[in-house]
Amino acid sequence: MVNRNLIRHILKEETEDIDRNVMNFLMRRYEVKEINIDDQIRFKRLHFEVDGDFYSIGTFDNKKRQIRLILNMLEDNNVTEPIDNFSNENNPYRQKVIRTIKKFLSQVM
Repeated sequence: MVNRNLIRHILKEETEDIDRNVMNFLMRRYEVKEINIDDQIRFKRLHFEVDGDFYSIGTFDNKKRQIRLILNMLEDNNVTEPIDNFSNENNPYRQKVIRTIKKFLSQVM
């Protein structure tokens, strides 16, 4: 019983560290540019500048493309471990990173 609680505590800390690292990286580097095309249509673009590299996603990009671009940016800048997009979708580490990216996108967009 004690071992089970200890394992849960350690796993929770690890996932909180992943979540915190990814979210802090994204929150410190993004800039939102909003364009009002019409009263009804708003277009948002998220821009990231990381060590001279520029990354950009918009509201008209689909969610999978937005997530894939942010995931590649995180891997390129050694924020996360390399994750193969197509190999194992049940990987808990991959799921946690993807969930954090989705949370970031829902807050910002």
